Amino acid sequence: MTAPTGPTPAVAVPDGIVGLTGAEVADRRARGLGNDVPAAPTRTVVEILRANLLTRFNFLLGGLLAVILMVGPLNDALFGIVLVANALIGILQEWRAKRTLDRLAIVSAPKALVLRDGVPAEVPVGDVVLDDVLVLRPGDQVVVDAEVVESQGLEVDESLLTGESDPQHKAPGDTVMSGSFVAAGSGHVAATRVGAEAYAVKLAEEARRFTLASSE
Repeated sequence: MTAPTGPTPAVAVPDGIVGLTGAEVADRRARGLGNDVPAAPTRTVVEILRANLLTRFNFLLGGLLAVILMVGPLNDALFGIVLVANALIGILQEWRAKRTLDRLAIVSAPKALVLRDGVPAEVPVGDVVLDDVLVLRPGDQVVVDAEVVESQGLEVDESLLTGESDPQHKAPGDTVMSGSFVAAGSGHVAATRVGAEAYAVKLAEEARRFTLASSE
């Protein structure tokens, strides 16, 4: 378990809300219930090179090009320029798309404010575990899916996820989704889905997923 980082923010803790203990956090991490985000499911550079170079089209024209270079005039081999340019363009376009998709992240907050043994502490987002109690304040991003435990006029902006432009009021028992932002008020929420199970992670994975498009 990573120790809390930075100074402890001064926030009011309602009676009866203490969060997890250090032992409970360690137990959940040992059981794989931490907020570990899987790597982006995009193709590697080697896979990109293989897909754009080792094709039947390239083998056919490459074979013809080799024959012409051996027995024919060089003028007849000019189509080789198109062959090479086509492969390079495909590799470059897919590599640029890979870089963009690898940087895609709906949850951008580097840290979260959690209650551990009843004390507020800032921890890296990856150190949040299932059932952690998170403190939400105006401007905070919700980093995991959670259920509202306590609300003081809590309103959440979910427009990034649902397209709904108006902030949604959240009362105890309501659900808040990772990737949304606190527009007003404050509250405490208990993490219900973390890591790959969180809504924002599933949404980002769906956007990153690579599929071949059939050309007409």
